[in-house]
Amino acid sequence: MRRTKKLLFWPALALLTSAAGVAQNMPQASIPSNALAIPAGAHLELAVTRAVWSARVKPGDTLYAEAVFPVTVGQSIAIPAGSYVEGQIEAVTFPTRRSNRATFDLRLTKVILGNGYVAPLQGTAAEVIVQVSRASDILLDNGTQFELTLGAPVTLDGDAVRDAIAVTHAPKPGEFTHATLCRPTPGSEGSPGTVLPGTPATPPTVIPGAPGMPDTVIPGTPGTSSQVIGAVPGTPGTICPAPPLVVSVVAQPSSKS
Repeated sequence: MRRTKKLLFWPALALLTSAAGVAQNMPQASIPSNALAIPAGAHLELAVTRAVWSARVKPGDTLYAEAVFPVTVGQSIAIPAGSYVEGQIEAVTFPTRRSNRATFDLRLTKVILGNGYVAPLQGTAAEVIVQVSRASDILLDNGTQFELTLGAPVTLDGDAVRDAIAVTHAPKPGEFTHATLCRPTPGSEGSPGTVLPGTPATPPTVIPGAPGMPDTVIPGTPGTSSQVIGAVPGTPGTICPAPPLVVSVVAQPSSKS
């Protein structure tokens, strides 16, 4: 009976050993040890790199921006200043005669580091309110700055980030150029014209009459007023609206996260 039991036991042991070897060779899903994990709630300081024109903007347009300050995780830089960020304009409300505010619903979609490494952004959306005149030809100017909050964690490849730091440069002061096509004009002063002086009036002449006779009155002549000829009125100058200014950013759930 013992020998029969041994014959049954060893095949079973061999099967278990083989299964264990297969399990050891299977790939294991795990987060790379060099990963940089940016937690939800981290702030992205951004500047617009392509102006949003009031006559052309519509929902679905892409928003292009640049990080003006690095995002860090502990003592390490995770998103270097100068990295590009793409987003989408999901809705826009234009300024009116009664309100000098434009409202954008924005959703960030990706961050692009200087070496071409791309990381998706999830859950990062906000309502951005901009103070802007309805007469302005742009609703968001080049260099307009605002801050968005990450709505979900972002995991980046640490090696790719380190490579990007060496080739990514923060934007320099004055790098962004005002995009408006409006150009102020000084106007003209005009000219006063030529003054033609008038003539003074002459009083009546009185000739005394003979005794018992009335005086003779010779009427005078009325004067004439001065005249101005050839006057040219001045023209007012053109004043351009002030650049758009972000006055409020409110984080909100993203409908397409």
